[in-house]
Amino acid sequence: MKPVTIAFFCSFFVGLSATPASAEEHIHCNLKALSKAERSRDTELVAGLRDALRERKELPEGYAYRLEPTVLKDVGEWLQLVAKCCQPLTYEVALAPQPGGALWVRITGHEGAKEFINLEFAHLTEKLAP
Repeated sequence: MKPVTIAFFCSFFVGLSATPASAEEHIHCNLKALSKAERSRDTELVAGLRDALRERKELPEGYAYRLEPTVLKDVGEWLQLVAKCCQPLTYEVALAPQPGGALWVRITGHEGAKEFINLEFAHLTEKLAP
C-alpha cells in the first residue's frame, strides 16, 4: 500500500531581471503574517513536535523530518501557520499505512532554500544528535 501524501504548496516568484536575485532577497519568513495568538500557538506546537521528532534527512533542495504519527493533527496545524509566514517553501506530509507507518514532513524550496530551512527550523531539530 502506498503512503498517503498531502502537499502544501507555496508559490515562489522571482523578479524578471536578467541577473538572478540573491536568495536572501526572496527567502524569508514574514512573522508579521501571523497574529500574536498564532505566534504563541506556533511556539506551543513546536515544543510538541520537537518531542515527536525522530529523524532528519538531508534532501537536494531541503530536509525531511520523521515524526511520531500521533502528531499528524499538530503537524497539519503547524504547517498551516508556517506556510503563512514562510511562503516561498513547499511543504509535503507523507503518512505510511497505520499502525506503525512513518510520518514524514518534507520542506523544500528553490536555490538558497536549503540553508534557509536549516537555520529557520533549527529550533525544531535542536534535540537531535548532530
